[in-house]
Parts: sequence; C-alpha cells; structure tokens
Amino acid sequence: MAARENLSMSSASGHNNNSPNALYNLTLIAIVNGLDCKVTTLERISKLPELPLNLLIDVYELMSRREQLMDTLTEELANLDVFHRLVRYIPARSKLLRIVVDLMTNNKAVTRRLSDAYVGRIAQPSEIEAQPDIEQVEDDADGVANGDGDKEAKDKELNDVAGCSSSSSNRISISINYIDNMTKTANNAAAAATAADDGGTTEPGPLAPSLDSLSTEDAFAIDLGLRLGSFLSEAGWMQESIAVLLCLNERLKRHHKDALILRVDCLQRLLYAESSHCNFKLAQQTFVEMVQLTSELKDMNMVSNPLFAMACTQISSMYFARNEYNNSHMWSVQAMHYLDKSASPRIAIDVLRQAAKACVVKRDFCRANLLICQAVRRAHEHFGVIHQKYGDAVLDYGFFLLNVDSVFQSVKVYKEALEVRRGIFGNMNFHVAIAHEDLSYAYYVHEYSTGDFSCAQDHVDKAVNIMKNLVPSNHLMLASAKRVKALLLEEIALDKIADGMDEEDLLLQSEQLHIFALQLSLEVFGEMNVQTAKHYGNLGRLYQTMNRFEEAESMHQKAIKIKTDLLGPHDYEVGLSIGHLASLYNYQMKKFRQAEDLYLRSIDISLQLFGRTYSGLEYDYLGLCHVYETLHDFEKYLRYAHTLENWQQLRVLNATNNKSSYPPIEEDYSIDQVKEEFFSMSEKRVLEPPESSKN
Repeated sequence: MAARENLSMSSASGHNNNSPNALYNLTLIAIVNGLDCKVTTLERISKLPELPLNLLIDVYELMSRREQLMDTLTEELANLDVFHRLVRYIPARSKLLRIVVDLMTNNKAVTRRLSDAYVGRIAQPSEIEAQPDIEQVEDDADGVANGDGDKEAKDKELNDVAGCSSSSSNRISISINYIDNMTKTANNAAAAATAADDGGTTEPGPLAPSLDSLSTEDAFAIDLGLRLGSFLSEAGWMQESIAVLLCLNERLKRHHKDALILRVDCLQRLLYAESSHCNFKLAQQTFVEMVQLTSELKDMNMVSNPLFAMACTQISSMYFARNEYNNSHMWSVQAMHYLDKSASPRIAIDVLRQAAKACVVKRDFCRANLLICQAVRRAHEHFGVIHQKYGDAVLDYGFFLLNVDSVFQSVKVYKEALEVRRGIFGNMNFHVAIAHEDLSYAYYVHEYSTGDFSCAQDHVDKAVNIMKNLVPSNHLMLASAKRVKALLLEEIALDKIADGMDEEDLLLQSEQLHIFALQLSLEVFGEMNVQTAKHYGNLGRLYQTMNRFEEAESMHQKAIKIKTDLLGPHDYEVGLSIGHLASLYNYQMKKFRQAEDLYLRSIDISLQLFGRTYSGLEYDYLGLCHVYETLHDFEKYLRYAHTLENWQQLRVLNATNNKSSYPPIEEDYSIDQVKEEFFSMSEKRVLEPPESSKN
C-alpha cells in the first residue's frame, strides 16, 4: 500500500478510532478493498460515479495507488462523462491532476484516451477526416514535433477489470450509505467553495459566456473541450491538448460562427499549447484567426477585458518563444492595458508573469520586478505554495533574478520551483524537465568561477532524459536542454585540459550538440533570430577552446551582426558577444587594438544596463589589463587595474550587506495600482546602479 494510503490508515488507527476522519478513511479503504477481488465487479464499478464528487475523487485517488486497479481506473477516467463531472469540480482539481500523473507514470495512456474519446465523440465524421493527425503535423512542423510522452502505452492492451465477491458487494453498499449520510454537510460546503482555480466560476472558465442558451450536446462539447484542453496543457500533455482544442475550434467554426467570445477563448488556450510545445506553424495559424476575431469583437463593441488580456498574453508568449522580443513586449503591454480588477487571480497572475518576462528581455528591470513580485504574491495568496501557479510564478522570478545578476538567489528560487513542480507532476513531465534545465543553467552561471559543475550536470542530464521520453529527437525543447549540456561539457573539458588531461572527446561531443541546436534553429527560425545568433556565439566560444580561431572569429562576427540588427547596438546580448570576440582577439589571435575597442564597447553596454557592480565586468577589465600590459601601455594598465580593484570592493560590500539593486517588492498592490505604477515608469528607469547579470 502506498505511503499516502498508509498515512490514512495510521491516522484511522490512532487514539480516536471513532472520529469522523478516521471512520471516513476506513470506509474509503473498505470500498477500494471491495474492488480488489477476483470475481466480476463491473456493475459495482459502474456505480462508483454515482458517489458525491468529493467522495468519488478520494476513492479514485486511493485506487491510483494500487497497481492492480490502475487499468480499471484508467477506464473510469477515460469515460468523458465521468471526467467532465470531475474536471468541473474545482476543489478536486489538484487531486485529479495527481491521479492522472500517477496513471501516466505507470504507462496508462489516460491523456491520449481522453483526447481520442473527445475527438471521436464531438467531431462529425467529416470533421474527423479534416482533423490533422497531430503526430504528423508535429513531424512536419519544421523539426519541432511534439512527442506522445507514452509511446509504449499507446499500443498496450488494457487488462481485464478486477472482480469482487457478493459479500464484498454488501460491504461496499453499507460503506457508501454511511459516507453519504456522514458527509452531506461536507458536500454542500464543497459545492459552495470558492473556485479559485478557475476564476470562481463553474462555467468553462472566467472568459466564456454562459452556455445556458445552447443545446445539451453543444454545451457539453464546449464546456468539456475548454476544460479538458486547458487541463491537459497546464499539466504538460500538449499534444493531447492541441488535439482537443483543434477539434473544439472546428466545431465552433462550423456550428457557432457567431459565438465569437467562445471561439477566441478556445483559440487563446490553443495558442498556449502550440507555443509551449514550439509548434509555431500551427501557432501562427491560430494567431491569425484569433486576431481577426478580436478585431470583429472590437468593431461590435464586445470587448471582454479579461479575455482580451489573456489573448494578448498568449500572443506575447508565442513571440517570446520565437525570440521575437520586440513583438512579445508590445503584446504584453497590450495585455496590461486590458487587465482590470474583474480578472480572476489565475488570469491576473498569467498576464503579470508574461509581461514581466517580456520586460526582462527588454532590460526593463524595474517594471519586471514590479510585475513578477506581484505575480508571486498573488499566486501564494490565492493558490498556496504547492500549487502549479505558484511554481510557475516562482520559476519566472528565478528568470528575473538570473538576468539582474542575482545568481545565487536565482539558484535558490529555481530549486523551489523545481520542488513545487516535482511535487505536483512527478519526475517524468514536460514542466519538470523545463525546471531542471533552468536550474542547471543557473548552476552553470553560479559555478562558472569555481569550475564545479556537478549540480548543473546532474540537472541537465535529468532534463535531457525526460525530454527524450516526451518529445521526438528533433524537437526544439530537447535541443535547448542539449545546448546547456554542451556548454557544461565544454567547461568540464577546459578544466581537465588545464590539469594536463586530453579531453578532445568531450569537446567533440559539445560541438555535435551545438551544431544540432544551430541547425534546428536555422530550420525553425531562420538566420535572423536571436536564438540562432546565440548558437553561433556558443560555437565561437567552443572553437576558441579547440584552437580553431578563424572559425571562432567567423561565428562571433555572425552572432554580433544578427544581434545588432535585431536588438540594436546597445543590448546586453550584443555586449556579451562583443566581449567573447574581444577575448579571442586578445588571448589567441593577438589583435590587441581590435580587442581593446571591443572591450571598451562591452564595458560601456554593461555599465549602461547594469551599473558598476555587474559580474561580467570582471572579464572585460581583466582583458583590458592584459591588452595594455602586452602593449606596454602602463598608464592605462594601472587605470583599469585600479578600476578592477574598485569593482571587487563593491562586490564584496554588496555581498556583505546583502544588497540587491532590485529587492523584492513587499507591498500588495491592487491591479489598478500595479497598472498605474507600470505605465508611470520610464521604460529604462533605474533607481540605483544595478548589480548585473550573466545570461
């Protein structure tokens, strides 16, 4: 019996065996034990959904811990009517997620069963034929196909349902009657509970209009489609979510063309799933359709502020995933315009999170700090610290901290986000893999000066292994994790070479991973993309290590040109690449005057963006000292040696005082106050010289 079941039993066998909780737990166990027999119990199992919902979810949770009942439970949850009742019952959402996670971990393809059942039941025959095969669409989507995440389970036949004796039948009936009588008050309270997970409504979500005017069949198809599609994507099963929401979108277009708000709601959820899984061809189609519908709504003066805020947020997220940061920032600002106090906590948190990330990549750190701190506070207040929304907000806070050079703090925050996600989703999950990768990169930056990359390597290996099980080998998310692994292999090889060891194999592995990531980026994004430029820069650093200096120079020059054309000459990314080329000219190619010019440009960018204590300044100051010492320009050498000493003193002072240029904002603002502060800020306002960041 699983640990959680043991806990229930131990509490039931405590000092007060007749307490309501103890009797409740014992009765639940009796019900489930009654199913765990060897004679036919199909009729009894079929009556389980007649239980009150708060009881049914507990029975299913107990069943999910027993291997011999998992096939039975999979059949139960794959029933759309049963799942619809459960997914509408917001207080049970977290338990339902844990149940599905347990089943998926044990190779029970319940998510695929649900998506297939929905498409089969809701779509018309002509719509099923027109419905794109998701796996084929993903395979054709410029090398960013989505995997199933459960390849073996797709073809596995389900076992026969477990049986039960007639005596067990009587025992179960008594147990159910006892629970039903004991918990009528609890049922009423649960039904009236606030539905914080879905904006405090039992409709398909806070964005959609009432479904009362529709037929029973249509209301079921729309309500379940929106809820199931969102449940699957939020839990990390993007392919299945896309299948459900594409089917619903086709139904709405064919039968409810005038239901514009419902269609936009469906499309914004679909865009989230497609963008999250890097399926940018489908996402582009969804984006075009959604923008057209929102324009029609505006013309009809049917502006739904929460809906429009979420639509703009999902568009911003799509552009962010495509590394098109100007467009991402523009749409996030639009989302902030539409955000108002009528938005549910879930919507407010998502809008604030995405706007914060867009501000980070635009180096608008004051606004980013305001937004992400408010998102974390709201997630903590409304959902608690073991909820997915809190984990998402904390992960984005780690991203902010890493980019403002608070690297040690970012590692701590990323670790918390990973623990939250693992507690919810288990180990083999899309969202968990992303958290491992983010934490690995933060460790890589943090441990860069020490050379101890063991923690970073452990987390990136986990990220790569999870992604290999969830997505095809040519998927962008897998390439992203491999990119971090390539960076680590290069640094590990460098340390071993410094110790006199020949580690050419590690460098060759790193090169293969970098080239794979570059080729995929070129296929998906093309040459003129920030991500492509980053891959060129990574190869430049690697070739510098491998003593292939002309190739390294070419890679760095490509990176600088692309980043400058896309981001402007004073962006952080440009400064980073300039510094790398300066290092190549300085230490390997002996082009000292060119190195000097590049170091000075890099320093100027860093000072403008991050202030005098930025960690990356150390490398530039050391490089300049080497240049001037080599050129025997001792006056300038002494000047920058003194500057480096001052920098070191400032860093020590900040560390001693635990000083941060962007401390957490503790005030709890209303949405109106957040907006007022956000729009009153100058885009590049910096209250004090910031501490810096290495991305």
